[in-house]
Amino acid sequence: MVIGHMLGIPEDERDLLRHWFDEMLHREEGQTEPTNPTSLNASIRVHGYVTELIDERRRRPGEDMISTLIGAEIEEEGGPRRLTDHEVALFVVLLAGAGVETVARLLSWTAVTLARHPDQRQLLVDDPSLIPGAVEEILRYEAPSPVNGRWTLRDVSLHGVDIPAGSKVLLLNGSANRDPREFADPEAFEVRRPIQRHITFGFGAHFCLGAALARLEGQLALAGTLARFPRWEIDESALVPVQTSTVRGYSSVPMRPSRG
Repeated sequence: MVIGHMLGIPEDERDLLRHWFDEMLHREEGQTEPTNPTSLNASIRVHGYVTELIDERRRRPGEDMISTLIGAEIEEEGGPRRLTDHEVALFVVLLAGAGVETVARLLSWTAVTLARHPDQRQLLVDDPSLIPGAVEEILRYEAPSPVNGRWTLRDVSLHGVDIPAGSKVLLLNGSANRDPREFADPEAFEVRRPIQRHITFGFGAHFCLGAALARLEGQLALAGTLARFPRWEIDESALVPVQTSTVRGYSSVPMRPSRG
C-alpha cells in the first residue's frame, strides 16, 4: 500500500499489483528454466499496466514517483537526457517489486518468529521501546532476502578461493547474519540483542535504497499489532511459504489471538 501510494497507483488497484508481483517471482518445484507460465504472464501484465501509467502521467503529471522519474534527467557524455519509457518502466517495476515483496516477507517472519518465541514477544509488550531493535533482530535472524546473485567483473581471490572473472556468485547474506564471529550465540533470537550491523540490506554501494522505509514499516506494523493483539498463535501446519529464488518467507500466515 505504501509503495503504491508513492508511485501514484490508484488505491483500489494496489492489491492486484501485489498479487502480480508475487506471481512474477514464483518458481515451480524443480524448475530449471528462468521463467514459467505463471511468472511470465504476471510479468506481461505488470509491464503493460506500468506502461499505461507512464502514458497517463506524461499527459497528466502528479505528485508521485512516476511523474518524478519522467521529469528526471541523467548526465551522459553528449549531455543530459530524459529517461526513456522503457527505462522508467523498469525502474518502477524494480521499486514496486522490491518494496512489495521484501517487506511482506519481513512481516510474515515477524508474526511467525514472535509466535515461536513468546517470551521475546512479551518483552515487547512490556516495553515497546524495544520494538526498533526487535525489527533489526528479525531482519538478522530471518532475512527476507537471504541471497544475492552477482557476476564477477575481474579475477578475485577471497579466503583462499580463486574466483575468475565472469563467474556467477551467490552471496549468502542470510548465512552471514548468523556468523558467530559477528554475533554471540547467533542461533538465538533475542530482541534485546545489541546489533552493530547486519547485511540483510546489503552493504556499501549495494545498500538497499528502501532500507529506512522498510524499517519504519516494520516498526509501525509490529507496534500496531502488539497494541491490538499482545499474544497470538499461528497454525504451523497451514503456513504457506513463497516459492521463489530471491525472497524467503510466507505468503499466508494463519493467526488467531490467544490469552496464554
